[in-house]
Amino acid sequence: MKFFNVFIIASIAIIAIGFIFLKGVFNTSSNIAKTEDSNAPVLMDLMNYIDYSEQNQLNAQKIGRPVLFFAATLWCQTCTQLDKEIKERAGSLPSDVTILKVDYDNDREMKRTWGVTTQHTLIQLNSNGSEVNRWIGGNFDALLQNLR
Repeated sequence: MKFFNVFIIASIAIIAIGFIFLKGVFNTSSNIAKTEDSNAPVLMDLMNYIDYSEQNQLNAQKIGRPVLFFAATLWCQTCTQLDKEIKERAGSLPSDVTILKVDYDNDREMKRTWGVTTQHTLIQLNSNGSEVNRWIGGNFDALLQNLR
């Protein structure tokens, strides 16, 4: 019985030391994002390219940002390519535009509301929510040329 008690106490001590060690490791990882260099490049504005929801659309318009809907699917190669280009070249986007990525396969309500009939449809709204431009297809450079 004594051996069992010693075994339990030793196990608890090892687990407690492990948690203390791991807690320190995870706490230091949150400091990675902090930097003293104020000239460090910003990878992506959190409001520049986000998933579509009515709330995200309202939030963007509330602060006066124009919105660009991007109706995309995972199986559409040109959609996937544009998605990748948007993420890689986000710094080239106008800082006041919010791109809302719409799940073309599953968001039927949005497609019905805005008359989206094919994937890779892009619809630009002004800050008041009125449609100002619409096009289908194209790469990142075409996206920049079509933005008004």
